[in-house]
Amino acid sequence: MPATAFADNTTCANAQLLFMGIGRSQSYTAGQNRFYKVRVVAGRSYSVYTWAPFIDASAASSNVQHVLFSDAACSTSATTQSTAAKEPIVDVIGHTGDNDTIIPTFTGTMLIQVTNFGSATASAFTAIQETTVFSPWWFAGGTNQAFAEIKNATNTSMAYTLTAYRANGTMCGTSSGTLSANGNTAVSIGTLGTCLAAVSGSADIAFQGPPGSIVANITTIDGVQGTSFDSPFTPRMPWAISTQ
Repeated sequence: MPATAFADNTTCANAQLLFMGIGRSQSYTAGQNRFYKVRVVAGRSYSVYTWAPFIDASAASSNVQHVLFSDAACSTSATTQSTAAKEPIVDVIGHTGDNDTIIPTFTGTMLIQVTNFGSATASAFTAIQETTVFSPWWFAGGTNQAFAEIKNATNTSMAYTLTAYRANGTMCGTSSGTLSANGNTAVSIGTLGTCLAAVSGSADIAFQGPPGSIVANITTIDGVQGTSFDSPFTPRMPWAISTQ
């Protein structure tokens, strides 16, 4: 029985699945587009990288870029994006790559268009990684106070959104801001929305940066009893911090 022929992913309609956290490599002729699709969740954060480790030997440089879409026709830009380059940056001598981050406003399929803007054939990698970090516990009952300590671990400014949840998983409050390069902040969870009345819950942080850009912890302190405990934020997807 002859093998089934599959259409190449050179059109939006033929976009191929890009598995979260695993880089995909394909060959691109000069000016060629390729398309990928991945499912995202509103309010979480993701980082997309495209780079070309190999180019035709006759070429002096490479230039590969990507664009993110929220519709099946690849005509509507996905929001909310940050296109500012943040470390690790993939632009070096003779190589222009792309790294964008997004906190999507929709849950569903996101399309990624990758284009080789170079003058020669290039073998380009594209990878998307979830970057959201999660803390399993905070407590604001009695004389306890819960503080989320958040640090920007990069050398550029970073936007973030902290979301706190009740024990039943419903949201009780949010706090958004921008941290300066290498900056930090502390947020009192009991001051957010209805979180004080909720007494306890969990939290997550979405941010506009590559994996590891934000490090954070929740410290619950009882000044009267003289007790404290920590609940560190960790990534939900362990494979989202290392890519093949």
